[in-house]
Amino acid sequence: MNKDMVTPQSEKLPLFPYTRKALSAVKWEWRFLLNTLRSAVSYSVDVVHYIASGQFSFRHFIQQLSFVGIDTLGISLVMTTFAGMVIALQIAKEMVKQGAGDYVGALVSMALIRELAPIMTAFAVIAMAGSAYAAELSTMKITNQVSALEVLHVSPVRYLVMPRVLAGIVALPMMTVITSFAGIIGGMIISHLLAGVSFGQYLDSVWSQTELKDIWAMLLKAGVFGFIVFMMSTTIGINTRGGSKEVGLATTRAVVWSFVLMAILDYVLTFLVYGARS
Repeated sequence: MNKDMVTPQSEKLPLFPYTRKALSAVKWEWRFLLNTLRSAVSYSVDVVHYIASGQFSFRHFIQQLSFVGIDTLGISLVMTTFAGMVIALQIAKEMVKQGAGDYVGALVSMALIRELAPIMTAFAVIAMAGSAYAAELSTMKITNQVSALEVLHVSPVRYLVMPRVLAGIVALPMMTVITSFAGIIGGMIISHLLAGVSFGQYLDSVWSQTELKDIWAMLLKAGVFGFIVFMMSTTIGINTRGGSKEVGLATTRAVVWSFVLMAILDYVLTFLVYGARS
């Protein structure tokens, strides 16, 4: 009898098959990320060139700015308003008990301006606009619409990528200012209702403890987040290969990697602005 016929099936399987699959998937995703970042850097250089030479459509930019800044503002306001309310709910009563009611507004505003407002606004934009851009451009890619632009000697980067990236860089700082204000107001209402902190006491605390440096750091973070979110979403979308399955995969990757890179950049920016303090 042939020895292969009596060999147990388990002996023919490779060692640690699921571990190998997991490692292979991780390797593939990191390779995908590196290739995407390489393309994103190249596209960024092209975007700067087109802007410097005046080769961009103001009408397309306004259309994308309207989509990002208006259509996603509602969910951003809801998220940051309730974030401010939750912070006040957690700290207001206890701080008043400890005789530190004058600092409730300061803590709420610091948490929102330094971290939560730019982060949560960017989260909302990723979920709505970033995923939409990735799906839109990947669909255009697999249906050869991007190739049609190239045949007509129209740069896909100039026509598709640049107005969306510019809209993100401009819209997110403006949205973050509005959402941070909404979060502070939400915290003020909860502090007054639950802990008896007066509106004047709360606002005095906000103005006395908020520094101009905090505002600039918030705007810087929002602008960087806008750039990275829309550059990643458009780059992944415009480089999609395959069929309809890859559209969903490209959308998922755009959201996931935007979250990851945004978290990393948030730490780096926070360290550069606040970490060097003595």
